[in-house]
Amino acid sequence: MKYGRVDVSGPNECPDEGRLPDAGPPSPADHLREVFYRMGLNDKEIVALSGAHTLGRSRPERSGWGKPETKYTKDGPGTPGGQSWTVQWLKFDNSYFKDIKAKRDEDLLVLPTDAVLFEDPSFKVYAEKYAEDQETFFKDYAEAHAKLSNLGAKFDPPE
Repeated sequence: MKYGRVDVSGPNECPDEGRLPDAGPPSPADHLREVFYRMGLNDKEIVALSGAHTLGRSRPERSGWGKPETKYTKDGPGTPGGQSWTVQWLKFDNSYFKDIKAKRDEDLLVLPTDAVLFEDPSFKVYAEKYAEDQETFFKDYAEAHAKLSNLGAKFDPPE
């Protein structure tokens, strides 16, 4: 983690919105690459960052994706509902990759941009690895997250 990040003084200094990918584009692999390559990220980093879906839920009324409620989200902490990518949606681990690979549970969300991680040959290399090796996923995710978090940031003192 880098220290000394400079805050902006107003919204006019914030980067343009639209840096997150759509969930269901016509060509999910091409779309992910278009979004992330322009930020200087590569296929390994795209797959690693996708693993953040191991946490949280999608709500159809907000995103247009997912079920209103599943057996995993009807009870639990916070507001119930939505559809999660993983059974234990508050635990950061590699279950996102394991569950997509297994294709075993209709109550777990798999967006087109999730499924393509095991379909595209370049993405699949990393998705398979992360499904089998949680420590490698943790390491690669941490590096990719730090890189993404620092994009466009200014630091004092400057680097």
